[in-house]
Amino acid sequence: MTYRILITDDLSPEGLALLEAADDVHFDVVKGLTPATLTERIPGYDGLIVRSSVRVTEEVLAAADRLKVVGRAGVGVDNIDVGTASMRGVIVTNTPGANTIATAEHTMALLLALCRHVPQAYISLKGGEWARKKFMGIQLYRKTIGIIGMGRIGARVALRCQSFGMDVLAYDPYLSDEIAHDLKVKPVDLAELYAQSDFISLHAALTGQTEKMIDAKAIAQMKDGVHLINAARGALIDEAALVAGLRSGKIAGAALDVFAEEPLAPDSPLLKMDNVIVTPHLAASTVEAQQDVGTQIVEQILDTLRGRDYRNAINMPIVDAKLLQQLRPYLNLAEKVGSLQTQLAEDAVQRVEVEIKGEELADQIKPITVAILKGLLEPVLHEGVNYINAPHLARQRGMVVSQTSGLPAPDYPNLISCRVVWTGGSRTVAATLFHDNEPRLVQIDEYHFDVRPEGQILVMGNHDRPGFIGRVGTVLGEHGINIAAWRYGRTHPYGLALSFIRLDSDIPDEVISILLDYEPVIWIKKVQL
Repeated sequence: MTYRILITDDLSPEGLALLEAADDVHFDVVKGLTPATLTERIPGYDGLIVRSSVRVTEEVLAAADRLKVVGRAGVGVDNIDVGTASMRGVIVTNTPGANTIATAEHTMALLLALCRHVPQAYISLKGGEWARKKFMGIQLYRKTIGIIGMGRIGARVALRCQSFGMDVLAYDPYLSDEIAHDLKVKPVDLAELYAQSDFISLHAALTGQTEKMIDAKAIAQMKDGVHLINAARGALIDEAALVAGLRSGKIAGAALDVFAEEPLAPDSPLLKMDNVIVTPHLAASTVEAQQDVGTQIVEQILDTLRGRDYRNAINMPIVDAKLLQQLRPYLNLAEKVGSLQTQLAEDAVQRVEVEIKGEELADQIKPITVAILKGLLEPVLHEGVNYINAPHLARQRGMVVSQTSGLPAPDYPNLISCRVVWTGGSRTVAATLFHDNEPRLVQIDEYHFDVRPEGQILVMGNHDRPGFIGRVGTVLGEHGINIAAWRYGRTHPYGLALSFIRLDSDIPDEVISILLDYEPVIWIKKVQL
């Protein structure tokens, strides 16, 4: 198979060389695409590589008839409609580590330039002035910097600031006390960070919660004479509020590498302010970083298309290809459980509860649950369901999905249990793998048995009566339907029972009608696994 890949921006020669060496790839480099022109161009491509300047919109993704993966050569994916990509089963991947050092170093360059007025002094001297007093600076030593976002880049900025003798405050909702201790930073809330910091450096991801987080209200809480540095995302700052703070003196200075709209408009007030330093989104622009980001994104795209690995995929439940391979038998089994639940359900499934037990399944609740959802949805939607969009499709259909514990289940070393609930009823199904990864259904509600979940299956609720199995077998035989296996579960003699009958061929509806007329039969479901 030949994979077609579209590249919409500059990519390092090293990255292009990897594509040229791949005998299963055809690629095109087309720059300057707008959402409209990308929508026209994208049909027929399996992979798409973008940087920050190209927007991958809902319309682009709707037109992408073959697209399997979008690769962002960089960190931020706010220019990609990840939700729509996930709904359409398109993997979104980025390169979070490739430009970490470059961005951290550029942050320090901005910080130092801001303290010592380096660009302004350079321009002054080039203009023939020798104005030393005009550019009196401040030291970093014994100052406090507040870092918002303590990920890869934020952590490296903290380390470099500490080497200058700075105290580091950190705000990050996901920063544990243990990691904060290891990084030698003080975790604080935003209010304390604003109030105590001489410098504030932004390294947060752009989300609905962080967009314009530095607004007039936040600036009012900051220490008088604070300095701001932003080498993350321009939209983290309300630029109108920033300009007002700079003009009032509340903010002594700002060093910005990113802006809400790029390129920065020539009439932007930020370009006319002496206490502002700007660079044109250069943080990742080093020779080394561009080599790394180019080779990394190409390797990731190729591995994803070839099914070898899914590292740095932000919307995939399993990104480790080796783990995916190890879990594959359990994932296939979980899909069977989900499919059986949907086919047996008496109404639309409203709630899904999942429980896993055993060392082999420890910490794998998320991928197992996604596999169950895939199995649940496929009989209803028939096509287009995969591990990426299954959770989104479930939410779209109003399903409430949760991890649970304490479901009644047989005792097996490793077990997947799932209870689904619909209006007026529920059902619990449990399954496991026997030796040599042989899949088995071992429980449906209170009935325990051993069923291989494959092929055409007749599931029958019935009263346990003498001659029942013989009578059903006779009806099937008279209509030329061969029984491959019959598993029978009951709670006590002459009570209610459950039959799983694997057939070698489909069973016509008229034969099911004959069986339903047989007095011990309560209900019948035809299942395909």
